[in-house]
Amino acid sequence: MSAQLISVATMARLFSVLLLVASLQACVSPGTLANKPPGLSAASQELFALIDQAEEAYRSNRWKDATSLYQKVLVKVPEDPYVWFRLGNTLTQQQQYNQAIYAYEASLQRDARQSKPWINLSTTYLLGAQLATLRAWEAMGENDPARATVSERLNTLSRLLQ
Repeated sequence: MSAQLISVATMARLFSVLLLVASLQACVSPGTLANKPPGLSAASQELFALIDQAEEAYRSNRWKDATSLYQKVLVKVPEDPYVWFRLGNTLTQQQQYNQAIYAYEASLQRDARQSKPWINLSTTYLLGAQLATLRAWEAMGENDPARATVSERLNTLSRLLQ
C-alpha cells in the first residue's frame, strides 16, 4: 500500500511540474500535455489521457463534459490547484456558483499565491448575488415597496460585473 501511495504522490508532483511548465507558456495549448516523459506507468498514462480529454472539453466549451472529466482527475490527484481552478471555471459557466466557489477555495487552499482563482472567486460571488437578487425581483409583486431597492442592487451588481 505504501508503494501505491508513493507512486500517487510522485505522479501528483510530476503532474504539478508539467502544469507549471504549461502555465509558463502563457496558456495550455492542444498537445502540451501529450509531450509526456518516457517510461510512464499505465496509471500515469491513463491520468494524462484523462487530463487531455478534460482540457479538450474545456477548450471546446463543453462544460458538463469538462466538469465530469476534471472531477475524475481530482479523484486521482486531489491536491492539484490547477485542476480545482479549471473545475471552478466549468461550474461557473454552468451557473453552479456554490460549487464553483467551493472549487476556487479548494484551489486556493492548495496554493494561495495564484491570482486567477482569487479573481474568479470574487466574480463568482458577485454572479451568485446577481442571480439571487434577480430571483427576488421575479418573486416580487409590481407594487412591492422593496422593488426599488432590489432594482438598485441589480444595477450595482451589473456595473461591478462589467
